[in-house]
This record gives sequence, structure tokens and C-alpha cells, in this order.
Amino acid sequence: MKVLADGTRVYDGGARYRPVDPSARKIGVNRPANPLAQRFHGRWFEPLELVDDELREWPETRPDTDAFEHMSISLTCNCQVCQRPEAERWRRRWRREHGLRA
Repeated sequence: MKVLADGTRVYDGGARYRPVDPSARKIGVNRPANPLAQRFHGRWFEPLELVDDELREWPETRPDTDAFEHMSISLTCNCQVCQRPEAERWRRRWRREHGLRA
């Protein structure tokens, strides 16, 4: 393949191709300017801008052991902690310690 001074490419078989100026194209170029963009099934995906772990703010979490203390308040507590499947272990332990059916 040879490239002429005007930008025309001449291939070994004699075929010529002159790249069209992007402003003169009928169908625009849809490739993003980001060099890290990936094409998947005809669509371009750009990498996500992620926040560093040091800058992230994590929500306050409540341990499953809170379900143990909630049992002494009410046997049918419907708070978010008592709804978790893992909290059942602590609720069972409270029942066992207070002589109720496990």
C-alpha cells in the first residue's frame, strides 16, 4: 500500500481510496473522541468516571445484632434490620435465652 501526497491510498491490487474529509461526509462519524471507548454490538461505550474509594461516602449501617435488642422492645418489629434474613439467627437466640419457643 502506498499513500500519495493528497492522502489517496493505492493498494497492491491497484484499488484507490481517498479518505473523505469529516466535514464533507454524508453519514457522520459516531466514534467518540475518547480513545478508551469500546464498540459493542454497534454501539460505542465510554468508560465510566468513578469516584476514588477515599472520596466515597458510605451510608450508615446497622448490624444484625440490633435485631436481638429489638426483640425486647417488640416481638413483631418490622424495622429494616429485623426484616433481613440474617437477623432471624439473633431473633432465635433471644427467644432461646428468654425461654420462648425457638
